[in-house]
Amino acid sequence: MPVRGAGVGAIAAESTTAAGTAGALAAKVTHDLRSLAEQGLQAMISSRPGPTREQLSDMMAKVPPKHHTMRFQVCNGFANQRLSVVYGVLLAHRLGRSPVLPVLMRDGIQRDDKTVTAQGSNKVAFEEVYDLKYFLHEMAKVGIRVLEPHEAPLPSAYTEVSLGSLGSNVSGALNTSYGHVQHLAVDCPLFKMSPPELDARQDEPIIWGALDAMRPSDKPWEYVEEMQHAILQLGGLNGRPAAKYNFLHLRMENDWVEHCKRWTSIPDGVVRDNCYNGTEDIDVQLRLFAFSTDVPLYVATFWDDVDPERAKKVMGRLVEAGYRVVTSNDVFPPAMKTEGRELRALVEYHVGFGANRFIGNSVSTFAALAMLERRHRGQWAAYYNGGNLPIAPYLPVHKMAWVFTYNSWSLKYDYMLKAAVRSAAHFNTLKPYCIFDGNTSSAIGRWLVDNNVTMIRHVPTWRQELIKKAQARMKDNLQHSHLYKNPDMLVSTFQRVDLPVVPILDQYTYVLYTDADVYFRRPINLDDFGLPLPRSVSMSYEFYKMFPYNAGIIAANLPTMRRNYKAFLSMMLDNDNGLYYPNYGPADQGIINKFYEHDLRSQMLNQAFNTKPYNDFDGASFLIHYHGPKPHEYLSFLETGKCDFYSVCEQGFLRSLCQYAREWAVYIPEESVATRLADSCAWLTNPTIMAVFQKKTGLVAQNQAVPDDKKQEFTQQKRRQLLALAAEEARQRAAGAAVTATA
Repeated sequence: MPVRGAGVGAIAAESTTAAGTAGALAAKVTHDLRSLAEQGLQAMISSRPGPTREQLSDMMAKVPPKHHTMRFQVCNGFANQRLSVVYGVLLAHRLGRSPVLPVLMRDGIQRDDKTVTAQGSNKVAFEEVYDLKYFLHEMAKVGIRVLEPHEAPLPSAYTEVSLGSLGSNVSGALNTSYGHVQHLAVDCPLFKMSPPELDARQDEPIIWGALDAMRPSDKPWEYVEEMQHAILQLGGLNGRPAAKYNFLHLRMENDWVEHCKRWTSIPDGVVRDNCYNGTEDIDVQLRLFAFSTDVPLYVATFWDDVDPERAKKVMGRLVEAGYRVVTSNDVFPPAMKTEGRELRALVEYHVGFGANRFIGNSVSTFAALAMLERRHRGQWAAYYNGGNLPIAPYLPVHKMAWVFTYNSWSLKYDYMLKAAVRSAAHFNTLKPYCIFDGNTSSAIGRWLVDNNVTMIRHVPTWRQELIKKAQARMKDNLQHSHLYKNPDMLVSTFQRVDLPVVPILDQYTYVLYTDADVYFRRPINLDDFGLPLPRSVSMSYEFYKMFPYNAGIIAANLPTMRRNYKAFLSMMLDNDNGLYYPNYGPADQGIINKFYEHDLRSQMLNQAFNTKPYNDFDGASFLIHYHGPKPHEYLSFLETGKCDFYSVCEQGFLRSLCQYAREWAVYIPEESVATRLADSCAWLTNPTIMAVFQKKTGLVAQNQAVPDDKKQEFTQQKRRQLLALAAEEARQRAAGAAVTATA
């Protein structure tokens, strides 16, 4: 299918007939759009409910203006101006001031690192771009009274302050040095508040309140509706409009190329390696993110600033890959072509909200912000250039995907899962997903839904082949793991290998996978894993500080895993040892270590993301993994003196278990195992009592939980314990099935 658009029409040569057909269709669409504009504008506007004047007046009366006010500027392109408004409102709120509505810009294009602000004829009134009544009303709903310029004192009454001179704590410095000043005017606040100054829990309502409040005014909204209609018309087949469209925001303009050169060469030691990635092979990236060629693809870029040869190369690849491409040259309403650059960007931004799928460049503020806003609305959004999301530390509403697997029959572990979910929610930086097996109406299934966990039901294509493989070597396999005894348990633990192909997860570049037996101690953001980020998967030590590694915690690069998926499954199932992988271990952990050995060895996950309570205490750890003995097994050791994990239980009490257990117990105060373990630890952390305990048990802290000379004995004990655990879990599952059958 040829690419649309006069501006890029020379990219792929079309036959005269095809060109004529496309021209006739474009002419028809133009006629339809004019009719739509004439007949339906008022209907479109009325379909967007907004506050009446009376409702606005009533809401504003509930939030009187502050005695102190703050003016601020906006700067640069559309998305930066949008964020400038967010930061200005947030900063004023922090300072206890009423923000004054800023003036926006027609054109904020940057050719260098200098900030562009509204000057002279480049100024645009806020209400020409955004719905003013709606913005004021929605901000008042979150407790912020925004003043219109005519409601505020004259600019001459304001004390001007440059935010760049205030250091890393902008709001603190302003409070300290200018708190007494009644009217304050600051320059553009874009990215001036440092990440440590921002708070995910406190600031999120204000940030989303401001972003959600900035909807287009009537005129740009008319353009949005016209363009969406035109994209569906031009992207259709056989004279029928398409039912949906996908949106690609492709950064390949000349100013972007120059920006990437400057950005990657900043001499501050920070790795910046993803600014232009994936641009010239964008068709490959779209396939990795499952963009169907059956759905028309709208490609957004500022075509006036794109090198023709670059456009020909990149767009030609999309056409050759079979995408039905539509560009702004096809669908921009005639009147819109004379509008300023940033208003056109606003329109395309909101056209993106109407797309089925959205993908862009994470280094671009436009694409990164659109992605965050779409996900906030529950819409699919991704980025094609790999790496991190540079805006994330400065906008604490980005949540990394956290994935775990669970089922409805492992009742004895429910308490640990609850601690994991509650601790993650406390820090508010993760978006939880559970790949669930079993009865979703079970108590734990309902609990997960009630606690804002997105439940995923996924049946792997390899399920039957995996079970057949395991059963062929059942006796040998059981020596390595209890999971082989029950088919459902086996498939459940292998579910993590399907992370790259689970539909709802396919929008993410990186996810954090954990087992259910964890709890979180600190906020986790993507950059915390260190730059450059893992090429594929990253894991850390198990009991011993050596390879192979533990798959209970994985930082996973999903596009890379998706690219390798078929080869991975082939190696996983083509194994004469059942599902045990010699030198690598059993089950999914074994095959992950085997397939990704090179990447795992070259970039090991920091132990702070897989901290074990049987090792020394680490106050900087992000999460604790109850690897080996679980809390109820530590309690059993205190009561019986027996531990199925050899000396691991003993080392837990001698090292850091009690310090972590007191933190962990806070999240599940209703669970007796938590209170009992915390109470026991309160005694054992008393040096005198611990000395008596050590003397009575003969315990001495060791360099590692299992000494080298006890590895064989430990392995044998662990196998016996696993067999017993398998029998117990099979019994519990059978009991659960019986209850379900009689319900």
